[in-house]
Amino acid sequence: MTSQQQATLWLQEALGSQAQFREGQWEAIAALVERRERMLVVQRTGWGKSLVYFMATRLLRAAGAGPTLLISPLLSLMRNQIASAAGWGVAAQTLNSANSEDHAEIEAALLAGKIDLLLISPERLANDRFQIEVWQELRHAIGMVVIDEAHCISDWGHDFRPNYRRIMPLLDDIAAGTPIIGTTATANDRVVADVAAILGASLNIQRGALTRESLKLYVYTEPQDSAQRLVLLEYLLHRLPGSGIVYCTTTRDCRLVADWLQSRGILAKAYYADVEESQAEDREALEDQLMRNEVKALVASVALGMGFDKSDLHFVIHYQLPGNIISYYQQIGRAGRGIDQAHIVLMHGPGDEDIQRYFIETAFPKPEHVQQTIEALRGQHLSRMELQQRVNVRLSTLEKILTHLEVERIIEKQDRDYVLRRVNAEPDYGRWAAVTQTRTAELAQMKAYLQERGCLMRALARALDDPAPVERCGRCKNCTGAQSSFQPAAADIQQAQQFLRQGKPLLFDPRRRWPARSAQFPKTTDIRVNQTGMALCGFFDEGWGALVRAGRAQGNYGDDLVEAAAQALRQYWASTGIAVSGVVPVPSLRRPALVPGFAERLARRLTLPFAEVVQHQDQHLPQAEMRNSFQQAANLLSRFFVTSALKGKPVLLVDDIADSKWTLTVIGDLLQRKGCGPVHPFVLAVTNTSE
Repeated sequence: MTSQQQATLWLQEALGSQAQFREGQWEAIAALVERRERMLVVQRTGWGKSLVYFMATRLLRAAGAGPTLLISPLLSLMRNQIASAAGWGVAAQTLNSANSEDHAEIEAALLAGKIDLLLISPERLANDRFQIEVWQELRHAIGMVVIDEAHCISDWGHDFRPNYRRIMPLLDDIAAGTPIIGTTATANDRVVADVAAILGASLNIQRGALTRESLKLYVYTEPQDSAQRLVLLEYLLHRLPGSGIVYCTTTRDCRLVADWLQSRGILAKAYYADVEESQAEDREALEDQLMRNEVKALVASVALGMGFDKSDLHFVIHYQLPGNIISYYQQIGRAGRGIDQAHIVLMHGPGDEDIQRYFIETAFPKPEHVQQTIEALRGQHLSRMELQQRVNVRLSTLEKILTHLEVERIIEKQDRDYVLRRVNAEPDYGRWAAVTQTRTAELAQMKAYLQERGCLMRALARALDDPAPVERCGRCKNCTGAQSSFQPAAADIQQAQQFLRQGKPLLFDPRRRWPARSAQFPKTTDIRVNQTGMALCGFFDEGWGALVRAGRAQGNYGDDLVEAAAQALRQYWASTGIAVSGVVPVPSLRRPALVPGFAERLARRLTLPFAEVVQHQDQHLPQAEMRNSFQQAANLLSRFFVTSALKGKPVLLVDDIADSKWTLTVIGDLLQRKGCGPVHPFVLAVTNTSE
């Protein structure tokens, strides 16, 4: 029996006696199994790219080859792929952060040849322990390498991940002639050329048509505010069949939209990267509920995207504008895989472009910050914590800098320290600038799509450099002239506006330790820890957040914010049994009346004494210019002093905006050292809500 006959038999066992490979599928399998080629497969979502590498794995294993290594970017994608692999007779396992207790057992089974396919992230693949304990023995036994979502390799791609570049040196370690396949549905000509250059000149590139016949595309051309979109979303979800996904740009909006839909009797749940930290259900449980149609929708960030495979997903709705057409196509590709039609709806709001521009501008670290990091490492070995003391950038920015420098082999990690490897080298800043410029152009292309008057599917296909775009899909809004003319009632808009203002107050944990042991933060000076803090809202929220932003700009917080704060505090205190004896404002040299004025009115509304007992010691650099915990805490030491003691009394410590929480921490510590009782922080808004 030939390999093609065997593969066809397995295909028919899985899908039925009449099943045949789609055009291009067997050709890709044969290139891997019979000719051991390096391939890049660019095919639309739902075409069956995973079938290619699962079938190739089974054929290679049957011929005595070692296990397949599948490099995958997302945890949700890995879970989906393990289930899919089992359906094709492939025994798959994964090594990721969620199953660390099973790593030793899985690694032993892998080295013993009991696993057909290992799914692993590029970060885990580059992990020092994995490299030493597993890779050195595994590398010569690898039967095939799969780079899923291969566009992540290219910094021109919509979802570039620097750690994907760490894969490349490892490919030189595996045996010559080992087949390699990269797969993606979202790569235009520029990305394909870049991936081809990275994977090698002899790459076999297979590109297919990207038109999706089951998708009915709709666009709301005019921007709508949050209240309008919430009402429209409720209307659509009450009428659309089946279940689906509502995409939001930020974690905060995922929670807000899900809460709104639940309040309107629609079973929708929020889904984002660290959802386990804020609600009882984890991502796997939420995915399973959607797979079983137990929820109407998951309101999701991009954490639910690549590779999520539900054949009967009936709709994908975007609550906000995506950053580019390529990522938009990837997300809507979740829908309509096994059904005749699925509805795709794109909304957008007045602030969406600003959010996307922020993502574009912060995708690469600033060259001056990179150079500061390189200079700090010149001639010395430094840990990440020591670098924070020398380079005034956020921890997330520092981690991004270190990743880029490691990937480009300018630095290397030795135990816990970073060391300069190429003393006079620097990243290709010109390329970073060019990529940023390209992404800005892609955002403009996404905005132009909103106003597209021709076939919407053709517009998407052309943006993706589809080799054979359709002239007319015959199904989209522009081809059929059909789109809902729903006009929300004024009462419904008012209810949505009230919902946005009500918003749930946010609780935040106090800081419990200084950022580092040093002369400034000796081990003996333990923090007197504050109680759990409360914020009325997120600074960028559209309800109370909009009023906070306006009040800060005008230099005065209105009475409606005083009333909302008082009501939120009373409700929280009633539910927790908390009682306070006074209100203490955080002082400011630059805006001396802003917070004390608000805090004094709040104290009157709560019928509590107002105690302006914290003062500035001297002038310091603006706290907003301090970018990481070490810099923020160090800038506040010796900045404040307490003028009189509040012996044993619990107090409400009031500020307007909290970012790092270090101001609240330092003042709370001082108050308690002076004999004050428990300190309960309250702020109008927090800026860093993981959004």
